[in-house]
Amino acid sequence: MKVFNRNNIRKNLKETLNIYAFLHHTPWKSSKIMALFILGLVLVGSGVYYVNSTDNAVSVSVNGTEVGLVADVKLEEELSASIDGVKLAIDNKPIFILPNQEDVQKLLQAFQQIYVQKTDANQVDTVSFEEKVETRSVEVAPEEVLTMEEALEKLKQGDVRQEEYVVQPDDSWWLIARKNEMRTSEVLASNPGVNEDTVLQIGQTINLVKVLPYLTVIAEGIRTETKTIPFDVVTKLDPSLASGETKITQQGSDGEKEVKYAYTQKNDKIMTKNILDEQVLKDVVSQVVMKGPQRMPIVIASSRGSGQLASSMIWPLAGRINSYYGYREGEFHTGLDINGYQGDPYVAAATGTVVSAGWDGNYGNSILIDHGNGIFTRYAHSSMLLVSEGQKVSKGQTIGLVGSTGRSTGPHLHFEVIINGDFANPLNYLR
Repeated sequence: MKVFNRNNIRKNLKETLNIYAFLHHTPWKSSKIMALFILGLVLVGSGVYYVNSTDNAVSVSVNGTEVGLVADVKLEEELSASIDGVKLAIDNKPIFILPNQEDVQKLLQAFQQIYVQKTDANQVDTVSFEEKVETRSVEVAPEEVLTMEEALEKLKQGDVRQEEYVVQPDDSWWLIARKNEMRTSEVLASNPGVNEDTVLQIGQTINLVKVLPYLTVIAEGIRTETKTIPFDVVTKLDPSLASGETKITQQGSDGEKEVKYAYTQKNDKIMTKNILDEQVLKDVVSQVVMKGPQRMPIVIASSRGSGQLASSMIWPLAGRINSYYGYREGEFHTGLDINGYQGDPYVAAATGTVVSAGWDGNYGNSILIDHGNGIFTRYAHSSMLLVSEGQKVSKGQTIGLVGSTGRSTGPHLHFEVIINGDFANPLNYLR
């Protein structure tokens, strides 16, 4: 293989110019001219043959050093480029490749800040990841490297996995969700066109689309929050009022308190909470309602007594309170509305006996439990009831699923506490 360079070209050009100058001063009919003409033909023919038999070449350099020549090839097909990067692995599984270690640290810090914000009201002691996080330097193709912003977006989206599930005997949409640590709404969304009333067949294959977090942020600290203290309603008999007639003699007013607690948090969920201090900022004012001496019983009392439980009640459902106990917009609200998703399970607040379980007018699908000593609890608007009348239930036992049956504007649990036939503020009994 022959390679032309600049010196060759310059030398050939100089020789050509010398020949031209000689010919310009020499008569063209002379024997010298004829000889040179014949010689020129020979040279041209040789040159054509030479060029046709010569390979073109390209010099290849790496980091400024020439390492060789490449002839008659398409460089983009034969030559590949690689760059330095840092591979991020979570629990020994490679996830992303970023340009450098600094971008990896920025990514991890940015993801932690999604769930943990240090403020005057939130003293964060420790922040870590539940998973093992490792990095390693690698050489990769440029297109494999993500920017910090691209990697952060993928972390937020989570690891989306689609699985198939074969329906087993006695399966329901709720039970399938429980088996796979999903919500009923998520299972239904994985199978377009179905709803809670769609009948499942044994052996049927359904889809489960799970979104698993790549990373779990663990935070511990002390948080200070201002909480509302809902006012209570005190009912008094007034013989001057007709049966069933009521009259408000003192308007209720919510109070406020500052609560300081130590917590452990996983991503956006508070896992443990330990109250350190409480200070009342604004006193609560009870609402006083006078009523006539005769009334229709609110419930059929299977028991009456002191109104005291041997132990406190537990929350039947974890969720924010959409509506508190007491008068709201001119109507008396007899319990707590606890927010939940359609199909979320809820539990019995205390041990007792199921007095009724079924449809109950505006309450929709409802459960009423007698806990003894004149104490009852009601769980309303359920999508499904998992207990029946006369059944003994234990504290913390799953008894139904959140729904929106009866007079309801959306999925939630309406929870009531009834003491000797009178409604009571559930917040006074829940711990």
